[in-house]
Amino acid sequence: MACKTLNNLPQPTTNLPIAKENLDEFGYCLLADALSQEEIAIVRRRLEEQAAAEKQRGLAHEDAGPNGSGVNQRIWFLVNKGQAFRNLLLHKTIRQLVCHVLGDEYLLSSFTANIANPGGVMQMHTDQWWMPLSVQRGQSSIRPGSMTRSHFRGYHIGRDKAGSPTVLPPAVACNVMWMLTDFTAKNGATHIVPKSHLSGRQPDPALDEEAEWVAAIAPAGTAMVFEGRLWHSTGANVSDSPRLGALSYFCAPQFRQQENLTVGTAREVLADAPPELLALLGFKLWQGYGRIGSPRDEYISPGQTALGEMRPK
Repeated sequence: MACKTLNNLPQPTTNLPIAKENLDEFGYCLLADALSQEEIAIVRRRLEEQAAAEKQRGLAHEDAGPNGSGVNQRIWFLVNKGQAFRNLLLHKTIRQLVCHVLGDEYLLSSFTANIANPGGVMQMHTDQWWMPLSVQRGQSSIRPGSMTRSHFRGYHIGRDKAGSPTVLPPAVACNVMWMLTDFTAKNGATHIVPKSHLSGRQPDPALDEEAEWVAAIAPAGTAMVFEGRLWHSTGANVSDSPRLGALSYFCAPQFRQQENLTVGTAREVLADAPPELLALLGFKLWQGYGRIGSPRDEYISPGQTALGEMRPK
């Protein structure tokens, strides 16, 4: 896959209106200095400790290697793995940018980390591959429950038919990549196709390898916010050191979360969780959805169950 250098792409910025404009036009933005040097050190240390412990105990998940081998290490369910991670979820500026994409209310879908080690390979995708595409009346479509990650459809981005579609599915997911090391073209910086969020389709590995893929290069402490329709991939790390990043992935409140956070979040975490975090985890009702009892309830309680079989006395 060729990585190209394009002019006039988003640069790291602390200007919120510019960041929002970049999200709309390019599908992503780079928020500069989202983390201080002290915060980077704290989060990175906790991530490296957790990764080493999971590997030591034979619990590490590794993927993205040639021929299906494991190279990159994934650390799942960060909400349980340290206050340093949970602090990222309530970052005020980041929340404003996610609101710009998803609206006033949204859920945390998953919270993970990716340590991209030397030798990994690229795997192009979008984060809302599961979103059914809009179709014209009478046109065949994939049933929502039959969609899979491996199913791609559409035409080559460079062919004559690749004009701007008149109808697009909305962005219903938004990801934040917290850069804990410098992201460079060599060490596996996230690769993207700017403006691909407006293509109306998924990337096709056989057809889109020569699309205008660029590396999102920025210093440690930058947060890359990108919406769910943007084509992207972890870059292939051809350096001699790992690239560390944490990913907080959000979705609109109508959709199923990637991690089962209402079940899997540790009790000690929930005991100290502020309302804002409980809402992100899925304990706050949305338009009556997520209820256990009355749809008028505002929150459900961790461990709460619905009424069972009853009889009058």
